[in-house]
Amino acid sequence: MPEVDFFHLTDTGLVREENEDAVGSWPYEDGLLFAVADGLGGHTGGQLASSLALDVLAQEMERAPTSWSVQKRLRRAVQQANLEIYTKATTVPELQRMGTTLTASTVVGDTLITAHVGDCRLYLLRAETLVQLTKDHTRVWEQVEYGILSPEEARTHPERHVLSRCLGHNVIPAIDILRRPIQPGDILLQCSDGIHTSLPESDLMEVLLKHPAEAACRTIVERAREAGGSDNLSVQVVSVLSCSAAPPRAWWRFGP
Repeated sequence: MPEVDFFHLTDTGLVREENEDAVGSWPYEDGLLFAVADGLGGHTGGQLASSLALDVLAQEMERAPTSWSVQKRLRRAVQQANLEIYTKATTVPELQRMGTTLTASTVVGDTLITAHVGDCRLYLLRAETLVQLTKDHTRVWEQVEYGILSPEEARTHPERHVLSRCLGHNVIPAIDILRRPIQPGDILLQCSDGIHTSLPESDLMEVLLKHPAEAACRTIVERAREAGGSDNLSVQVVSVLSCSAAPPRAWWRFGP
């Protein structure tokens, strides 16, 4: 069972009038489920889409048959979140542009499983090396993959927010599923694009190496605000203290 230090934080930033991001965390089986969503479609639609995605995610993970694998439950929960957002977006005229990104991760035993749609990110810090585990579903990131742009050029590109995938715009979403082992000492950083487009990875790694989860979240948000805070800012940090596939009782330290 994992023993983790966990905290998360969301902030409106300095430019946007409303916060269309949402963060959530829930004890799940003998581990932790945590997610970040970044809504789009205007203030009302964006806020509704991101909060609805997390509400449906949590409900569906709880309702899923225990015989299903965590990976199957997570994929099915994201599919259901997409369907509910899509239904509202196609039946309520003022919500027709509503959608959201979503990155949802579970740490259960010694395994990390993530479902990802959009341009929020999940990073892994291990042995003083920070690695981006998820792929941005944006037009600009496609150019990075083809070698047209560098990751640093993509971070400041004027069209970096143009998504190629999100929840709510298609009946059946394309969902990336990531599964990998974790080990004591690993630090996971999950964040909205307001964070990773404001701060270079070197800054993120520096903060994670120096601070425990709560202080890391607060410092990252503060630095993103100092960098302009032009978007909503959401960050989640999980420091893995111990993990095992055997069943002693799990322990969590939760932020707000």
